[in-house]
Amino acid sequence: MKRKIMLFGASGSTGVQICKELESRSMNYFAFVRKDSVSKLKLFSPSITTGDVLVIADVEKVINENDFTDIIVAIGSRDFRGGEIRSNGTKNIVSALNSNGKQARLHVVSANGVGDSWNNLKWYEKLICKLFISKAMKDHELQEECVTANPGGFHIIRPVGLNNELGSGKIIIKKSGALPNSKVSRANVARYLVDSLSGNTMGRHSICDA
Repeated sequence: MKRKIMLFGASGSTGVQICKELESRSMNYFAFVRKDSVSKLKLFSPSITTGDVLVIADVEKVINENDFTDIIVAIGSRDFRGGEIRSNGTKNIVSALNSNGKQARLHVVSANGVGDSWNNLKWYEKLICKLFISKAMKDHELQEECVTANPGGFHIIRPVGLNNELGSGKIIIKKSGALPNSKVSRANVARYLVDSLSGNTMGRHSICDA
């Protein structure tokens, strides 16, 4: 199948790594970003549509006016303390797909510890989540609930703590059970995401660096 990919969150730290991975494979994709974030993509060559993922009219417009087979959702916030950017943005994407009668598989960057992966965390990881990033984790949880309503199917990727190290390409993937370490490079997340997209992977998977 010839893929055409719509990427939400392309200007974020993980989104930039996803752009690099898509470019390296010459995959057909385009990015939806805010106007003030366009300059962050100057090193890449996707078609760019500007708008705000939190404005339903903007999301409906880009979905209605474009053809695509897959949607990557890598939206987030630098503020660990709260907001519902991920869940509200994803809700708008799913709603726009449904209202336009379009189907696409969603590939979503979530977080390890969300939903049924909570019990896989070590005690100190649970403590960190509760003390420092509880609102962000709740946002991811609400986001995943939105994703499961997508009729085109979904793949939820749950990375552990993200960092900007060079990607080795070596990762550990689990559907259930504790992961052996608590870090993963954004480059490795991007590589796994694009590999899984090409391989039609579905469901929920937690990942860390090997």
